[in-house]
Amino acid sequence: MQTLGQIKNLNHARRNRVAPNVEGLETRLALSGSHATMAQPFGTIAGQILNEVNGHGLGKVTVQLVGSNGQVVATTHTGPRGRYAFHVKSADPAPYVVHAVTPKRFIQTSPTFDNMAPTGAYATNPLTGKPYAGANWNYRTGNNNPANGPVGPAAWSKIAPAGALPFESPINITGAPIDLSQVLSIHYNDATPKAIINNGAQIQAQFNSSTSDSIVLDGQTYELSQFHYHDTAENQVAGYTYPMEEHFVNVSASGAETVVAVFLQLGSHNAALQPILDAASAHLTSPNSTTTIATPIDFAGLLPSNLEGWFYEGSLTTPPLSQTVNWLVLSTPITLDAQQLHQYEAVANGAGFLPNNRPLQPTNGRQANQFNIDVNYQGQSIGGANFTFAPRNAVRHELATASTTTSNV
Repeated sequence: MQTLGQIKNLNHARRNRVAPNVEGLETRLALSGSHATMAQPFGTIAGQILNEVNGHGLGKVTVQLVGSNGQVVATTHTGPRGRYAFHVKSADPAPYVVHAVTPKRFIQTSPTFDNMAPTGAYATNPLTGKPYAGANWNYRTGNNNPANGPVGPAAWSKIAPAGALPFESPINITGAPIDLSQVLSIHYNDATPKAIINNGAQIQAQFNSSTSDSIVLDGQTYELSQFHYHDTAENQVAGYTYPMEEHFVNVSASGAETVVAVFLQLGSHNAALQPILDAASAHLTSPNSTTTIATPIDFAGLLPSNLEGWFYEGSLTTPPLSQTVNWLVLSTPITLDAQQLHQYEAVANGAGFLPNNRPLQPTNGRQANQFNIDVNYQGQSIGGANFTFAPRNAVRHELATASTTTSNV
């Protein structure tokens, strides 16, 4: 697999170009019944692998079909025009992941990070004719019937149908972390939140949209919308759960969402966290309460000193559980001391959201730090599972051209 830096550099060099003859790409495929072949014993998962530079198909590329348990269940190779297909039993609907092995002297250029707004909304409450909302769910109840009141995590999908789909969050992350700074840069300037709220499910610091507080992911700018806390942590690392997890939610102009997740562990006192905790203890002990602070947030104290970690595609972890969300989970935790943890948990427990972590979701074959295609196979024949690759020498040429062009401006 090529480095993230190579993908980033190629995307910058070809930003204003359109790849020729590339079929519609969807990194999460669940096609409609118009493509169904339900009367046949087998369906297909098919696509094409193209040279990004000239649009020609790439032959003899190894393509793997990964099952929901993470194991390769089938392997094939592309034909002379770059096409491939897997035959899957129509009676065996399941999530799959398609992985293309990068050919020698090439770099993968798509799929990459998702740049579309997540989809998935609340279902309509048949008793009111209106969509369900935040009042219809919580973390503590064991109720599974929306007609009887708020539902717990096991039944969230009854009010938020996206929760029943594969490829949700959080997950147990495995594998070594990588240097995400090759594609991710964080530009959070110390700023005062427009509000800090207790929304009945979390303590959340909200911000006005501004490029002064933003991230850049693979050349795309996402502005900080809010950050909040989960106790205990939602994502796991090789089966280990941290005491807390902090989520920085960033939104692009197109509505795409990227979450930068930071773990918290017990250790030294965290001065940057204290203004938020003090505001919560004084003013946010009840659900649906709001306050402000005069002290700007010291983001340097809420982020680790390096950007090593993992990326994967998932979802929101609270209803409506929409997909797709880019997740970047940093591997180096920040600290808080025992008194700070107690202070936060006193507020969260009193407000009814301790703990507030969604249970782990199946990985469904997803591998952290890989750009693959997730397929929700439901017995239909699925096409358009396409990949593009570019020759390494073309990348070097484009980068050199881009550098020359920039220097002449």
